[in-house]
Amino acid sequence: MRIFEIKLKSKQKLSIGEPTVRECDGIINPNNAEELMSAAKSYLSRNNEGINISDGIQMSDIIALQILLTSWLRDIKGEEIYQAPPVQSTAQEENAVPYKCTTTHIKAVADYAVMSFTEVYKLPITEFWKLFHDAVIWNYSRTEEGRDRLREAKAMSSTEPDREALGNSSIVRSRRNGK
Repeated sequence: MRIFEIKLKSKQKLSIGEPTVRECDGIINPNNAEELMSAAKSYLSRNNEGINISDGIQMSDIIALQILLTSWLRDIKGEEIYQAPPVQSTAQEENAVPYKCTTTHIKAVADYAVMSFTEVYKLPITEFWKLFHDAVIWNYSRTEEGRDRLREAKAMSSTEPDREALGNSSIVRSRRNGK
């Protein structure tokens, strides 16, 4: 398990396991100050040192937590296993509604893993990312159009050229033949 470390203004150094989905949402994208404070206290109270932080936490600690945790999670999410394919859906464009759904990622994981929203919110964030990655692939792989979109997404996100495909292209063949 990965360990996040933070030093509070009170000079206490805390080490904590991965945040849950709920804690990440509350710390990184809170709806209000109360949600931010609740999520931060929930997460920090799970420290490995067993330190009670409920009364001693300051706003500067929470701001530091937001910044450091976001950076720490960004580094982890950079690993390929946690990245869902960047698939573009035409269904969303064709059937667009004037509202934004904010829990589609939770719904995708809940349906894929046969879990309730409550269970999904309790997952460690990296487990959620893995399940979301797989849920996207699974959902798109069920139709030919979806498989095409996955292939397009793979091609768009690839940093290495497909040398075999390039070797068979008409431009390369004509150059080999001196044309």
